[in-house]
Amino acid sequence: MSNWFICKISYLKQAENGSIYKKSESYVLNSMSFTEAEARLLAALEETIPEYNLLTCVKTNISDIIFEEGAAAYYKAKVTYKSTDEDSGKERTITENYLVAADSLKDACEKIEVRLEGSIVEWELPAISKSTVTEVFPYTEDGTLEDIKTAAKKGKKKKSLKRSEEFED
Repeated sequence: MSNWFICKISYLKQAENGSIYKKSESYVLNSMSFTEAEARLLAALEETIPEYNLLTCVKTNISDIIFEEGAAAYYKAKVTYKSTDEDSGKERTITENYLVAADSLKDACEKIEVRLEGSIVEWELPAISKSTVTEVFPYTEDGTLEDIKTAAKKGKKKKSLKRSEEFED
């Protein structure tokens, strides 16, 4: 089973007026390990940001990501629902976090509602906020890593990054 990792980087960028400033960005990657996440980030950014400092690479508690090509930002939504333990009969609260690509906060709420529409449990959306995530690099069905947001912005075929053979079991 793969996990979602958030990698935060910093790099020097040149402004239009010629001045250089430090910029930080966060990326979400679907990987099996920290090492694979770092390697995938390096492969994903080698053309656009060849030199950067990796500040952090942490496993996230994101349950699922709701994608939309061309969305303006990513929003982190916290969804809770009640579950009853069959053995003890006690009720407990389950929390799931979603990352939603949307154009606005309202749009993100609507996408969560659509995603959870047919669920058999009664759920709540206690928190939703704009995240600092720049891009998401998920695996595709054919085992490649894909940059969803950039491909949509450029209006051309999605660029795929081959899954590294050294990380496969």
